[in-house]
Amino acid sequence: MVKSEEAIIFFSDTHISKYTGLFNKRAFKIGAKLIKDRLEKHPNALLLHLGDVTDSGTYEDFVYAQKTFNINIPQDNLHIIPGNHDMRNIGDKLWRDFFGDRQFLIDTREWGGKMVILGLDSAEPDENTGRIGDRGIEAIAELGTYPDDCIKILCFHHHLLPIPNTGRERSMILDAGDVSRKIWRAGIDVIITAHRHYPNLFSLSNGERRCLLVNCGTFSSFKTRGKAGHTFVDLLLKKDKLNIKFYGAEEYSKFQEPVKRSHMIPKGELRSRAGYLFPGDRLLSKICQFSCTHFSNKSEFLEEVFDLGIKLMIREEPNVLIHCGGLTNDAYPEDFGLAKNELKKLQEMKIPYLITPGVRDLQPFGRELWVQQIGPLDPIFEDPNLRVLGINTGGEESGHVGRSRMKMIKHDFEQFRSHKLFLVVMHHSALPIPRSQFRRTIKDAGDFIDFVTSQQVPLVLSGFQHFATSMQVENTLFVNAGTFSSKKIRSKRLNTYNTISIYESGVITVEEVEIHSGFRHLLGNYSVPPYSDSLLNNFL
Repeated sequence: MVKSEEAIIFFSDTHISKYTGLFNKRAFKIGAKLIKDRLEKHPNALLLHLGDVTDSGTYEDFVYAQKTFNINIPQDNLHIIPGNHDMRNIGDKLWRDFFGDRQFLIDTREWGGKMVILGLDSAEPDENTGRIGDRGIEAIAELGTYPDDCIKILCFHHHLLPIPNTGRERSMILDAGDVSRKIWRAGIDVIITAHRHYPNLFSLSNGERRCLLVNCGTFSSFKTRGKAGHTFVDLLLKKDKLNIKFYGAEEYSKFQEPVKRSHMIPKGELRSRAGYLFPGDRLLSKICQFSCTHFSNKSEFLEEVFDLGIKLMIREEPNVLIHCGGLTNDAYPEDFGLAKNELKKLQEMKIPYLITPGVRDLQPFGRELWVQQIGPLDPIFEDPNLRVLGINTGGEESGHVGRSRMKMIKHDFEQFRSHKLFLVVMHHSALPIPRSQFRRTIKDAGDFIDFVTSQQVPLVLSGFQHFATSMQVENTLFVNAGTFSSKKIRSKRLNTYNTISIYESGVITVEEVEIHSGFRHLLGNYSVPPYSDSLLNNFL
């Protein structure tokens, strides 16, 4: 018999300890009562704790945590995975004695349900950052063998994408980019994470599937953030609808009144944000995006590849060429001299372009050379159809946007959103890139993602880390370019550029083009909100 509804309660970051002073015992008891209230309505609900049970991973912490759980939290259907605090002070050797395995696999279809839930250990001893690792990625891939008519849920402690309102990004899983690729292949529907003490929900799409990314917040640590307070997450699957609610414990909490989002799953899958082209769907604008030309007299710069790539992009007849940084290899005067000569050729051919500076372009003294020979550090391109705002994210490997530039984006977007296609361009990515560590995302990635998605900026382009990829977060599409004409590549497709075709219906098609062969690879068909009549009138 198939259950008409299923419930899961997620909580995390209890940080239980008698000695560190960070365990809020009152918040724990309030939260435990709220959970018991939910269990009265859903007595068979699963309880999942997503790590940082203890605050310091000591033996004393584990003893106190186990006792606190036994008194306050129902033990039936309780499953726990560790967090980074649990692995401190060789807590990894104590974990099994108190809480058993460090991962779990629950298949509710065994008792008439529709969910498969995988909990993974992402913690590493004495490290704040995490890692899923090869074995964890293999376990995620195994979920791909389950049918798509069941809801696949993945849980781990560390976050997959940067979380808003948590300060500088510094402790995601190191292999976040690789894991983000695997979730689509495995058909994951919901990812639940913890770690940064702030509740959040993003809807993700790769142009084919949709996935919900949920962060729990902290259940009982004194280290709360703003007015979030202490929280837990309730997930209810009822017929063809998935309801997710955030509950807050304190009177001041913005989640005191439960914040709820509902998502339809008519055929066992979350409704996709994929875009579908129909006959006669009119092309509004076309962009060629490239990055990492790395102009230099050294062998790293591939001149023949550059020349061929430029010819291919011109044949695309784009509205604009957008270069997302990494123009030069070392920011030496001779590097800028080579770049300036090539840009002059584009100017003579009247090919419109915009270029933002990258890490290699601003060090050691490239900032002055850039302004003198290339143009503004925050460039702007505008034609009757497009408004492209370039953002200088700085000369560090992990750059930043900053509050002042976010205000600049907001002011610009509000001015042009109704009558032009609006894009933000920068070198660094806000999302983790496959085959690279997360540390090169912008420091304020969480706040930036929250900002552009809440403003509904349709498109953000970047070009760091030498790998082409795309992902939609809420209604904002993020596209990263690969390597254009440098030997520094991370993809078997070698040197490439992206084409971004924007259609009247709101469909955006992203393709990666191999320069050596001309082969095209679809990175995704995405759907953004259809454009306003005043915007469409510009194209008539």
